[in-house]
Amino acid sequence: MYVYTTTTKIVFLVVIEHFSLFCRLSFLYDFKGVFDMVEKKTDRRILKTKRALRESLLYLLKEQPIQKISVSLLCEKSDINRSTFYTYYSSPMDLLESIEDEILNTLEEDMIQFEKENSISQLMNSIIFYISEHKQLVRLLFSDHGDPGFQNKLLLATQHWTMPMWQSRRPDYDAEALSSLHIYIVSGCMAVIRQWITGDFKESEEEISSMLEKLSASTSAGFLQGK
Repeated sequence: MYVYTTTTKIVFLVVIEHFSLFCRLSFLYDFKGVFDMVEKKTDRRILKTKRALRESLLYLLKEQPIQKISVSLLCEKSDINRSTFYTYYSSPMDLLESIEDEILNTLEEDMIQFEKENSISQLMNSIIFYISEHKQLVRLLFSDHGDPGFQNKLLLATQHWTMPMWQSRRPDYDAEALSSLHIYIVSGCMAVIRQWITGDFKESEEEISSMLEKLSASTSAGFLQGK
């Protein structure tokens, strides 16, 4: 007959405890997979809801200005109830601004690629490329039905992205005068882009890029080289 010693009992208890821990971990792991699936489905539902609201807003902007688009009208168009809308946005303008922020974030990511050069012409080319890929969206944002403040946001963001390069090249120059010249050039470039958009993109992307390159280069080249 096998005799259970104290050591044997300890080993047996340790094995039982490890087996119990293994079972608990397996149980949690299995449920983690379930939780992950639920979370993914929830994320997809959220994305689907936001996409529906976004598409409905852009559709309505074709017919009326953002100031006249109500939450009720937007929810009716997207077949989403008001409480769901208010879960993500405070107003139609808030939704529109979230779209604008996505654009600015995309352009900022593009600017990271130009970090060493960080030139205005490169940024403008990036803006032109984005516009050419999203003409309908940009046309609405720059129209009278869009956010009147968006163009100023884009102007300020452009200044924020490129101004450090100017300051590093001309640390001897008066900061206020430097900022004024920078705004002058960027504003001119943005005016050309606005005219291109509101003129229904008559010129090609290459023609507009060339125009902006000449505009920014002729105005800033001598200054940045210290002439």
